[in-house]
Amino acid sequence: MAGRENRPYPIVIRDLEVLEAFDVTPGMRRVVLTGDQLGAFRNNGYGIFPFRTENADDHVKVVILDGTDVPPPEQDDGHLDWSREALDHARDYTPRRYDPDRRRLELDFVRHADGLAAQWADRVRPGARVLVAGPRGTTVLPDGIDWYFLAGDETALPAIARRIEELPAGTAVTAVISVASASEEQTFEHVTDLHLTWVHRDSAGPDAFMEAVRRAPWRDGQVYAWAAGEAGMLRPLRRWLKDDRRVRKGYTDITGYWRLGRTQDQHAKHLAQLRHTADLSVPHAIRAAVSLDLAEHVSEGRTTVDALAEATGARAGGIRRLIGLLTFEKMFTVAADGTIGLGPQGYLLMEEHVHAMLDHRYGHARLDDAWPGLLHAVRTGRSGFEHAKGHTFWDEMASEESLGETFDQTLAEWSGAWAASAVRALALSDEHVVDVGGGTGTLLGHLLRARPGTRGTLVELPTTAGRAENHLAGLGLGNRATIARQSFFEKLPEGGDVYLLAQVLHDWPDEEAATILSRAAEAAAGTDARVLLIERLPDDEPHDHDAIFDLKMYAVFGSGERTRDEYAAMAEHAGLRLETITRLHDTMHLIELRTADRSG
Repeated sequence: MAGRENRPYPIVIRDLEVLEAFDVTPGMRRVVLTGDQLGAFRNNGYGIFPFRTENADDHVKVVILDGTDVPPPEQDDGHLDWSREALDHARDYTPRRYDPDRRRLELDFVRHADGLAAQWADRVRPGARVLVAGPRGTTVLPDGIDWYFLAGDETALPAIARRIEELPAGTAVTAVISVASASEEQTFEHVTDLHLTWVHRDSAGPDAFMEAVRRAPWRDGQVYAWAAGEAGMLRPLRRWLKDDRRVRKGYTDITGYWRLGRTQDQHAKHLAQLRHTADLSVPHAIRAAVSLDLAEHVSEGRTTVDALAEATGARAGGIRRLIGLLTFEKMFTVAADGTIGLGPQGYLLMEEHVHAMLDHRYGHARLDDAWPGLLHAVRTGRSGFEHAKGHTFWDEMASEESLGETFDQTLAEWSGAWAASAVRALALSDEHVVDVGGGTGTLLGHLLRARPGTRGTLVELPTTAGRAENHLAGLGLGNRATIARQSFFEKLPEGGDVYLLAQVLHDWPDEEAATILSRAAEAAAGTDARVLLIERLPDDEPHDHDAIFDLKMYAVFGSGERTRDEYAAMAEHAGLRLETITRLHDTMHLIELRTADRSG
């Protein structure tokens, strides 16, 4: 067997009686359960097999319902029908011992003041009833184990003790156990070759557990390493077993039973929130629905799966599943007869700006195709988009005319939000503006119309340059605007009074951005020409939408938004000096640079 295997059981619930309850140590209380339902019985019409626990770290759920009106879980065929309230009153525990002949199940509870089950264990008396669910499975250990390495804190003690006591005679075991004090040590009835180290937290330093782990005997042969306890305590142990001892994954089992500063309920809620936040299904489903115009079709009367499939050219099975998921997000409704309607949030899918943002037929939405390449971008500083798709974002925009046009339109609309502020801040009169990477000429058009004495040159690649030429001609500015169909990595046109790069550098990683800026510096060298950047600068108080956009730009281009100091350093490398920064709109700023020999 390559590694351990999880073997599931049908999940059942048993009504048991407390036989004994006593303290093992000052901080550990044992509750002994018994009852006929530890054997075979029937529940809700289903035959239930006898209780079984085959591995030392099996666990059961103790369901604490006394003093509440919460209904217990209902037995179904091989599983339980839990209410949210019943789950909130259940806690996981490892069976310390089980004697099937005597029908005696022992559970150990670490005593702490705010624990639901620990408080129950403190107050419970013989004769009380309690529900126990599970185990819902067991772990089958891999073949070829020569010895065991066991570690953890008091919450792991029941499993560690059970493992040691159940192993065959002479089995080599190294164990390290962290407890509050010497009074919490326990004795085990065993026949193993055991080397046991107790770490007393009341007298040991913060690193004592890992120091004891490193000092403990490491035996020859194939180890099976098992550890449990407080999650933070186990992180360095996990790394040590993986990186230092190089224990194979299938022979390692490390579980955080609890988290310092968080209750089990809090951890469960935080975990559920993480799953919801990290789940990719809804974001992709929404984008697919927008790209298929599903909301529009439903609003126009196509209210069956087949009608939607025919209208969109998609598969009925896919449409049914897509609609089904988005009903939970209140985008659609599905009646008992299968009729599909718009949910209270469904109208959002028909908004024009939502299509521009999420519709895969629009260029701006293709930025999201970089997210699968984010890890590559973070590791390498290069484009995650290119890694994921095999070509650059700009190649994608050029692959379909509609993509480039819709992307240009989105940029033009965004530029319109701050263009008037830029015109005022530039304070031009009769200058020659070289707009480097100026897109379809939105900003240059604003400048030339506001300042009749100015003239401009727009530098763009041929496809976009053609759209810019049409746009500027449509504004009646064709005689004052020249189009330079070229890359801005090439030598830029000379003779400009202002070299303007508006949201250009943030599309490129540091090396390429520095090259572009150097081309502007070369064109401005020896003159009084200004080099002006229009870029986002981070606010003093960060916002999540800015962080999202910054990371997206990093994923798409390997660039992202830069700080004032980063632009200053890039300018200095290009032979320029940062002079002033003027806020234009929200986080958009005008950054004025001068050639070093002309500044001041």
